[in-house]
Amino acid sequence: MKKMKKYIQITLVALLPAMLLNSCVRFEEENIFEESAALRLEHTGNDLQDILTSQPNGWVMQYYCGTGVAQFEGFNLFAKFDANGKVLMASNHRMLRDGRKNQYTEHASLYELISEDGLVLAFNTWNNILTPFVDPVTFYNAPDALVKDGEGMEGDHNFVVTSYTKDEVVLRGERHGAEVRLVACDRDWQQYIADAEAMKNKITNTLISSYYVANATDTLYITGLRNGRMRYCERVYDPLHIDSLACVFTPKGFSLEHEQTLGTDEATQTKFRELILADDNTCLISTDGQTKVIPCWDNYLVERTSIWTLDEEKFSAEQKSIFEEMNAQIKAFNAALTLDSLGMGTSTGGTRGLILFYHGVSKGKTNNYNAGLGMEISKAGYGKIAIDCPADSKTDKNLANFSKTTLEAETRKFAATLVGTFEMTPNNYFRPTGATYKPVSSTGTEFKLN
Repeated sequence: MKKMKKYIQITLVALLPAMLLNSCVRFEEENIFEESAALRLEHTGNDLQDILTSQPNGWVMQYYCGTGVAQFEGFNLFAKFDANGKVLMASNHRMLRDGRKNQYTEHASLYELISEDGLVLAFNTWNNILTPFVDPVTFYNAPDALVKDGEGMEGDHNFVVTSYTKDEVVLRGERHGAEVRLVACDRDWQQYIADAEAMKNKITNTLISSYYVANATDTLYITGLRNGRMRYCERVYDPLHIDSLACVFTPKGFSLEHEQTLGTDEATQTKFRELILADDNTCLISTDGQTKVIPCWDNYLVERTSIWTLDEEKFSAEQKSIFEEMNAQIKAFNAALTLDSLGMGTSTGGTRGLILFYHGVSKGKTNNYNAGLGMEISKAGYGKIAIDCPADSKTDKNLANFSKTTLEAETRKFAATLVGTFEMTPNNYFRPTGATYKPVSSTGTEFKLN
């Protein structure tokens, strides 16, 4: 027993330096983080508090409801925080109550930074700007049937803070999970609203409703951008798959709720979320410059029924000669009639193609008329239009009334000068009021529509 005791003592003495060394290592490892998790969270909260209250123009709150399929557009709200837990909010959104719909409104309430599993930004008292999105009662002001009893618009007023910088705070709705961003506002709030609305009107209109989304290798489409709630699909008509996206308009372009991916090949696919109008006003470009959103202006002549007038200053010598003979044939039929101009679109008689505009005096009044010769107009690729005038193309009744003249034959001669494939260049890519058509083959004559 004495030997065993002595052995144990020797062993313990031998192990003591190693035990002390190991103890020091553990101590150093435990001090890699100099603060406890609770203290770190408190300091992070203080840091965020300083950031929230630091912006002289406050923040633009890019607000979205619900999660998954976009049921509503995004909304621009504005918020200015003070260090005493008070927040001033403002907006002119369509969900404002008490007769304030679409009218600029401000309202002050309270906010709080709460430490839970992480930081939560809580708007914990009623605010006329924010709370309507959270109200659980079916919202009477909603124009669609997507509002649910007991869930309201599926909005949030408490937000988990997922990341932040001095210029941007990214939040996630605590209950419904929509991603909401606070972006530092660089101007007066009402000026921001006016500038964002001006940009919306610059890049959208009721006549062009679809847009290419393109990178170096892939192309998809979005439709319905003007509504702030759009479809993202592989083709405009009868798409096989649709993603529903929501956006807010900004003074520079528009911003989506979530980052989107274009392309299936990881080597060439691109990601986009913030789209900014290019300097040449031809498209919107992602912040990394790899993705473009381009209005489908080249669908305009194909899809629209409105009539664009051919610019006579661009007529070739042959076209001028044919036009003069067409006018002579109209006068031969009725000396009171005069051919004014030609256009492309749909006549009052329903014929789509080349349109003749003429006027005449009848019973002391000057009346305007149009007549149409059918032509086939279709897309021939990005920015290209194919035009044809088959021999059996129809005329409307107004043109048929000139049957005792050679007007139809002369009209077909003029139409023949417009047959071919043309590259279309609009005078405004987002809101075209005219375009130049240059032939891309040996057939066809360059022309301009206004």
